[in-house]
Amino acid sequence: MGPSIKTRWSPQPMDAAQWSRGLWRRVPSPIRWPLELFVRAVERWIDTGGSQLGAAIAFYTMFAVAPLLVVAIAIAGAVFGPDAARGQIVAQIQGLVGQAAAHDIETMIQSAWRHPGSLLASALGIATLLIGASGVFAMLRFALNAIYAVHRPPSAIGAFVRARLIGFALVLGFGFLAITSLLLSASLSAMRAYLSFVSLGVGELLSVLDFALSTAVLSVAFAALLRWLPDVPPSRRAVWVGAVVAAVLFAIGKHLIGLYLAHASVASAYGAAGSFVVIMLWVYYSAQILLFGGALGAELDEAAAPQIAGAGDRGTPIAQPAA
Repeated sequence: MGPSIKTRWSPQPMDAAQWSRGLWRRVPSPIRWPLELFVRAVERWIDTGGSQLGAAIAFYTMFAVAPLLVVAIAIAGAVFGPDAARGQIVAQIQGLVGQAAAHDIETMIQSAWRHPGSLLASALGIATLLIGASGVFAMLRFALNAIYAVHRPPSAIGAFVRARLIGFALVLGFGFLAITSLLLSASLSAMRAYLSFVSLGVGELLSVLDFALSTAVLSVAFAALLRWLPDVPPSRRAVWVGAVVAAVLFAIGKHLIGLYLAHASVASAYGAAGSFVVIMLWVYYSAQILLFGGALGAELDEAAAPQIAGAGDRGTPIAQPAA
C-alpha cells in the first residue's frame, strides 16, 4: 500500500449573506436586538421615502413658521407679556439658526403680528393664522401614515376636518409647551445667576440640567405628534421610545449642525436667500428625526406583535432579547 497523499484543507465557498448572518449571530442578544431594530427602522425610513417626505414637510413648514410662532407668542405672552415672550423665543431660535436667520424670522413675526382695525378683520386674521399653522400638521399626518403603513381610506371631508382639528389642538398645545419651556429656562437662568456666587461648578451642573429638561420637553412634543397625528395611533411604548430617541438625536444634531453652519458659510453662499436656506435646513433635519422616531416605534410595535396586518410584508420579525 503506497503512501497516502495529504490534501490541503480548503474552506467551503460562503456567500456574503451567509457570512454576515454568521457574524451577526455572534453578537450578544442584548446588543443585537437594539441594533437590528435600528437597522430595520432605517430600512423602513428608506422604503417609505423618508427623505422626500421630510423635504415636503420642510416646504410646508416654511409657510407656517410665522403663524406657528405668532400663536405660540400669543399664548406665552399671556403669562410673560408679548415682548418678553417674543424676545425669549427669538433668542432660542437664534441659538439654532444664527443671528441673521433669527432676525428674518423676527421680521416675519412682526409682519404677521399686525392686526387690522375692525373686529371682523381681526377674527379673519386670527383664523388665517390658525389655518396656516395647522396646515403643516396635515402634511406631518400624511408622512406618519406612510411611515406606519396606514392604508385605511377615510372619507375626504372627514379626514380634512380631523386633520385640521388635531392641527388646531397641537398648535395650542405647542403654545402651552412654549410657556413651560420659557418658565424652565427663566428659572434655570435665575438659579445660575444666584448660585454662581455660592459654589464653583454649579454653572456646569445647571447646564446639564438645562439640556436634560429641554430634551424632556422636546420628547413630550415629539410624543404628541407621534401619538395623535397618525390615523391609527401606535402603542404608548412605541411612541415614547421613538420620541425620546428623536429628542436625543435632535439635541446631538443641534450641536453638529451648529458646527457645520459655523464653518460651511451656508448663508453667505446663497446670498439673499441664505437665511431661508438655513431655516429650511434645520426644519428638514428636524423632520427627518421625527420620521425616524416614527419608524423606530413602528418597528418596535411589529417586533412585539408580528401578527399585526402588514408586519409580514417586511420579512421575519425581530427576535426579542432573551429574558
